[in-house]
Amino acid sequence: MLQSIHDKAQSWIAWVIVGLLIIPFALWGINSYIDGGSGAVVAEVNGKEIGLQSYQRSLQQQRQRMRSMLGSNYSPELLDNPQMRRAILDSMVENDLLNQVVVDDGFRINDDLLYFQLKRTQAFQDNGRFSSKTYKQLLAAQGMSQQSYESSLRADLMQSQLINGFRQAGFVTQSELRDAARLESQQRTIRVLTIPSSIDRLDSESATVSESDIVNYYELNSKVYEIPEQVSIEYIELSVTELAKGIAVVESDIEALYEERKSGMLAAEERRASHILIELAEGSDAVATSAAETKLAEVEQKLAAGEDFAVLAKEYSDDPGSAEVGGDLGFSPRGEMVPEFDDAMFALKVGEISESVKTEFGFHLIRLDEVQAEEMRSYDSVKTELKADIQRREAEDLFFEQSEIIANIAYEDPDSLDGAAAATGLVIQQSHFFDRSGQVFATDAELTSTLNGKISSKPGVAQAAFSTIVLSDGKNSDPIELSETSMVVIRVNQHRPTSRVELDKVRESVKSALLAERATDAARKSGVEVVSKLKSGEITVAEVAEQVGLSWGESITVDRDGGSNAQEVSKRAFQINLAESNSGFGGVELRSGGYALIELSSVQDGELSSMDSKEQKLLNQELAGRNIKSHYQSYVKDLLNNADIIVFEKQLN
Repeated sequence: MLQSIHDKAQSWIAWVIVGLLIIPFALWGINSYIDGGSGAVVAEVNGKEIGLQSYQRSLQQQRQRMRSMLGSNYSPELLDNPQMRRAILDSMVENDLLNQVVVDDGFRINDDLLYFQLKRTQAFQDNGRFSSKTYKQLLAAQGMSQQSYESSLRADLMQSQLINGFRQAGFVTQSELRDAARLESQQRTIRVLTIPSSIDRLDSESATVSESDIVNYYELNSKVYEIPEQVSIEYIELSVTELAKGIAVVESDIEALYEERKSGMLAAEERRASHILIELAEGSDAVATSAAETKLAEVEQKLAAGEDFAVLAKEYSDDPGSAEVGGDLGFSPRGEMVPEFDDAMFALKVGEISESVKTEFGFHLIRLDEVQAEEMRSYDSVKTELKADIQRREAEDLFFEQSEIIANIAYEDPDSLDGAAAATGLVIQQSHFFDRSGQVFATDAELTSTLNGKISSKPGVAQAAFSTIVLSDGKNSDPIELSETSMVVIRVNQHRPTSRVELDKVRESVKSALLAERATDAARKSGVEVVSKLKSGEITVAEVAEQVGLSWGESITVDRDGGSNAQEVSKRAFQINLAESNSGFGGVELRSGGYALIELSSVQDGELSSMDSKEQKLLNQELAGRNIKSHYQSYVKDLLNNADIIVFEKQLN
């Protein structure tokens, strides 16, 4: 039961913090809102445009996420339908509207808070400390500038301030907790009889499959055996990263840059600290303040009694970014944390724990773990970094020059990439076949060839490949901006129309699928009939076992987690009502096949007093989250109703 509460609590916590600390979203999600200036517009929000290119990036990123999550179960149809396309745009509209609101309402994020969030992002850390080099490299790899990333992060932080304003709605009474515990930790005693989905249980007529049966099933399920329309492309790709690799740098230039930057090469003293945060938003009422102070006093007492700081951080800290690592914040120079925190940290000696420190986040208890003294960075330690800076600076200039050359030549000679490639020294590359979603169709042997299997997953490539001008007219595409520092021009190499796998190649699999479907239908039909008879009193529990030739399992007690039982069985057990005579029966079709008959014999309500403090805390968080989410969603709905929103539906196709 604890895991169930934990999972639910985590889901709302993740919703509340809006992924602020999740670097994959920050790097690959936020960037979708930075429009490449294609000119086409899919929507306007109070006069502010959402560009087609931004929308296409979001769509492609969602495809990639779903493909990653679902693996072989992924199907392009999941996203390539009007409902899902509109849902993605609606999410972008809501995000744009919220950004407008936080700016108009005067929300602000100062640099101290911005850099505090950057510093605590683990993806930017090297050996537990924030690394400017790692930060720059990660952004460069995604084609993002520091300015655009930090601007996007600042916008998200302002949205988090807005969401924090709804925390007061999350207050939960003891009565609500008791009612929730009664249901949440309720247990039910059941017996289960599973009718298997087995071909061996089919009667002779159902087990016989004729040729016409196979043909009919193949035709009725033609989509299953469909091979989607595909193309392979030729393309030239220009990127700052690749250009930089070819730029030679002489030693004297590196030395000169070192001397130029020497004054800034002094590595300031850095301190490694851990903290326990007792969260308290600014402007909180007396009830919230009292609760935070009580929690703080409890932690202080345990520290005074000699309990381990890291263990207490994991249990009590409200900072999700550091709690799981014992409160460790890594190394920080002076000025990187908010001022109150900074002053306290630099006043400590190694091993000391501060008195409580109040900041805009709440109360902190800070322990100083390590001090790294101030030192001058040597030439050898920064040589590689300086060389890369020179290469990148020159590569950026070259990138803009060659981008213009490629765009002009590809437009003037739309039937070939040869001219653009020759003028820039780029190699014309070829891709595997891929469909409209960007999914590659290739054998394992083909994937190890020199063909590129990744280009189709990059933003805008698949859409351009299947556009009228590229696919139907056979012309070069317009330059496609993959990121701020990379672009590509493509043309179709080969085209395969939609087709179907020949029946002879899948005859046996069609037959197996048909028999499996019949077995599933037979199990379900038998199960539904038995449940109906049990409820009407036409048949007894003992007679059921005899009728289907199977045995009931032993009585078991289940909670909402399900335990070792199939989740659908536990879920169905909690839907059965014992209030009426013969009503303690139910059935459910199993995802693994077959049909489960369920006999419910008793219900035991949960007790709040039987839950430990951690379970009660998680349950409180879940209920608070429901309240917060409900109020927040009502607020957003009201914003949307009063906003001037125009959607250009034709652009979504």
